[in-house]
Amino acid sequence: MQARKAFTLIELLIVVAIIAILAAIAVPNFLEAQVRAKVSRSKADMRTQAVAMEAYYVDWNRYTRDSDSSLDIKDVGDAAADPSNPIYWRCANGARQLTTPVAYMTSLLADPFAVSVQVSGAGAQGYRIGSGTWSYPDASTNTADNQGSTAVFQAVGAAPTFVMIGVGPDKNRARMTYKCFPYMSAAEGGVTDALNSKGQPQCYVDYDPTNGTVSVGDIYQFGGNYQTGRWMRNGAIIGSSTPIPGAF
Repeated sequence: MQARKAFTLIELLIVVAIIAILAAIAVPNFLEAQVRAKVSRSKADMRTQAVAMEAYYVDWNRYTRDSDSSLDIKDVGDAAADPSNPIYWRCANGARQLTTPVAYMTSLLADPFAVSVQVSGAGAQGYRIGSGTWSYPDASTNTADNQGSTAVFQAVGAAPTFVMIGVGPDKNRARMTYKCFPYMSAAEGGVTDALNSKGQPQCYVDYDPTNGTVSVGDIYQFGGNYQTGRWMRNGAIIGSSTPIPGAF
């Protein structure tokens, strides 16, 4: 009779162990490569949107309105997403201004790290924008998320600057009052190490991969005279404008 040849149980266990070791090495590297690719895409997207913002400024001598995560739908209603409604032109939908009625961009971009652009989502339509002006002609337009911007800009006037914000690999935005940019409201209070309930800094904090591929911090694109005003970045105060009521 001819003897049958097969792998022994020990040999099979050794093969399984080798595969498991290789997977343990390869999977984290693959996931980190995905994060790095998304960071690169986010930076490229915001550069593209910044070019559109500058083209808009050339035509209108001002930047767009701010851009909010929900186009104010939660507080204002469906009119906030309807260009035929007058309320639409009083809301924080600045990214949409880049696509209509003049197409400075062919379509809205999307933050690859944002899990949602819904009412309570971390992302925004075309990335979140703080545009150096106020989106709301009065504080009653969006009482839940006005961030004090109406009072700030009525006091100091518009600033020729903007910031774009991507939430970064941790998928949480540092909760600064970007609608007041380049100022901060009294909510921050000038405390450079303040954290909110989610453990996020209250000021602008740059994402730094040396702190870990997935770490606290956002991805930014600044434009115009962004070093004016008075705001905080990485714990340091930027600008030296005189504090006003409602800002620091």
